[in-house]
Amino acid sequence: MKRVDEYNHTVRMYERSLTQILQVLRRIRCLTYAMVLITFTTLVLYLLHDVISFTITSRQTVFPLSYGQPQFAVTVHHEKAAVIRVRKTIKKAECKSQENIIFTKTHKTGSSTITNILLRYGEIHNHTQLLYKYPSSTEYKRLEESKLLAGRTKANIFAQHANHNIEFLKNHIQEGAKTFTILRSPVSQFLSAFSFFGKTRLYPADTFEESVKLFFKSHGHQRYLKDTRFCKNCGNLVNANAFDMGFSTERYVNSQDKESFIGGFLEEAARSWNLVLITEYFDLSLVLLKRRFCLEYEDILYLRSLERVKKETVEEPYTLAAIKDIQHIDQAIYSYFNDTFWEEVEKEEGIFEELAVFQKLNRQVQSFCVQGSKVGYHGTLANVLSDEGKDNFHCLAMNTRCLPFSLLLEARDDMRVTEEKLEEIKGEYTDPDSLNYDQIINLDRKTDIINLSL
Repeated sequence: MKRVDEYNHTVRMYERSLTQILQVLRRIRCLTYAMVLITFTTLVLYLLHDVISFTITSRQTVFPLSYGQPQFAVTVHHEKAAVIRVRKTIKKAECKSQENIIFTKTHKTGSSTITNILLRYGEIHNHTQLLYKYPSSTEYKRLEESKLLAGRTKANIFAQHANHNIEFLKNHIQEGAKTFTILRSPVSQFLSAFSFFGKTRLYPADTFEESVKLFFKSHGHQRYLKDTRFCKNCGNLVNANAFDMGFSTERYVNSQDKESFIGGFLEEAARSWNLVLITEYFDLSLVLLKRRFCLEYEDILYLRSLERVKKETVEEPYTLAAIKDIQHIDQAIYSYFNDTFWEEVEKEEGIFEELAVFQKLNRQVQSFCVQGSKVGYHGTLANVLSDEGKDNFHCLAMNTRCLPFSLLLEARDDMRVTEEKLEEIKGEYTDPDSLNYDQIINLDRKTDIINLSL
């Protein structure tokens, strides 16, 4: 009885307080504003309720992080946790994961990470890759029938370096394929390629910037793509993204109206690719890819790799302007698709909330798989895997460079590779932090668990 009296007393106190507040609001004629504020708050709470559902639980839960069934379990440990459901712009009934994919791999844009993602995606979901004969390389290639893996006339995914040839690929990729590529700011792409491909050895100087200046002082580069398509030592360096996308420098140089020629190429490119990602917004690009291709979070997770130990830069405005000038085709392509990228992002409701979830998960995967770093390929940083990571297919696969990953798949699938050659291959791939041939054959893709928490 005493508790009831205390309760009633408390209610009367709140009623009196509320009455006093309303009297004050009436005096200052703010009641209307108060009602508007209450209505707005109610509306916001209603909308938030539509986006986020909360489930309080005290046991371990295993659940997919987005619609569909996960191909490796994401296990969440918690005592009391909020389960977040991110609202999709494409409903589940309308969304089927994309099986057939054509990726145009560009140089020094983060495309190797995406190729790794697509190689893993194919392995986990049993989608075949359109591969070259064993052993292939990362050399720039024109697509030719004679270079393809024997016995595989059609496949689900293409994610290798090649001059883009959509007609050729349509004949070798299953119907219903979606196409995408990735572009990088031409100045930073140039500097990265200049360092990665060892151009400093061709133009020795005391500093990286002086080496770049020396490049521009040599060979009459001011004539390049004005009255000649010749550019000494420019391979994979100058307008490389345009060449990867199938741009014809010969037709461009011979054209009477070069601006119209570039405009025509951009119109054709907009029709050729369903999606163009941007390196400077890499994680956001992957989330956009996830949505448009109906993928899962686990499909786009990655480990950072091939980062330079020392970031080489150029600061002099004249040199930066010279880079932009010689990269003017790539600059036009990048500017156009950077605009379309943000147009596509603006269509995606809730994408930045989904980005935050993805980045948190990716940090946890990095923490689970990696325990340190070492100097690796071409002087870049390479990951040293944790003990758990070295036994986990997903960690090993994420940490395997796309070239050895592709070579291992080629060796497995190329009917011309003999048993004797396979024994040699087994001895070639011995990095404990990357996949080897036995792991490609035997490691389970489906049941390895990476523990993540929201």
